[in-house]
Amino acid sequence: MTISHRLRIKNAYYCVVRFFPLRLLWCDLDLSIFPRGTFFAHPYGVTINTMATFGRKCLIRQNVTLGYRWKTDGSERSAVVGDRVRFEAGCIVLGPVTIGSDAVIGAGAVVLCDVPPRCIAVGNPARIIPRKL
Repeated sequence: MTISHRLRIKNAYYCVVRFFPLRLLWCDLDLSIFPRGTFFAHPYGVTINTMATFGRKCLIRQNVTLGYRWKTDGSERSAVVGDRVRFEAGCIVLGPVTIGSDAVIGAGAVVLCDVPPRCIAVGNPARIIPRKL
């Protein structure tokens, strides 16, 4: 039995488009928490807690982690992200922090405290730098 050319193309499309990228990306995401306009640039290794809340038009690059920190009372809260926030490659945001609108979380930054609007967080642990517009 031979497989038709059309069926081979359809099977290749199904394997490449449907399953292959999901296995390569190794992402842990619930896309229902992201509003319209959120952009994932190179979304490899992205892990975001489902309790995080996002504003509009955020940019998330590869290996970004938004998690939570356990509290002694057993409660756990995650980040609240404003509008147009940029998460650069490899940054980590942990705990119940608030990230203001138009903020930038630099590559490799580890954010454990609030980031005001229009500021840049860089370093480990992150320090806040006012952004000149």
